[in-house]
Amino acid sequence: MRLTHTQGAAGEAVALAFLQKQGCKLLARNWHCPFGEIDLIVKNGNTILFVEVKYRKNSGFGGAAYSITPAKLLKLQKSAEHY
Repeated sequence: MRLTHTQGAAGEAVALAFLQKQGCKLLARNWHCPFGEIDLIVKNGNTILFVEVKYRKNSGFGGAAYSITPAKLLKLQKSAEHY
């Protein structure tokens, strides 16, 4: 199943609302750099959080965490370091 841009944006909005209820402040959304994109960058106290939002209708192929491959994780790490 491939999500549409609308579904992805809705997932990010839900994630952001959850994080804001936890006291996080939005720093950037869909932030781009040469290494890739970070869906949400938020600050909680003195900690900056880099958030990759994933949505799956069911866990038949594993939860959302299973979609973060080692290559994706490396891109996220490089992007966070670039930020």
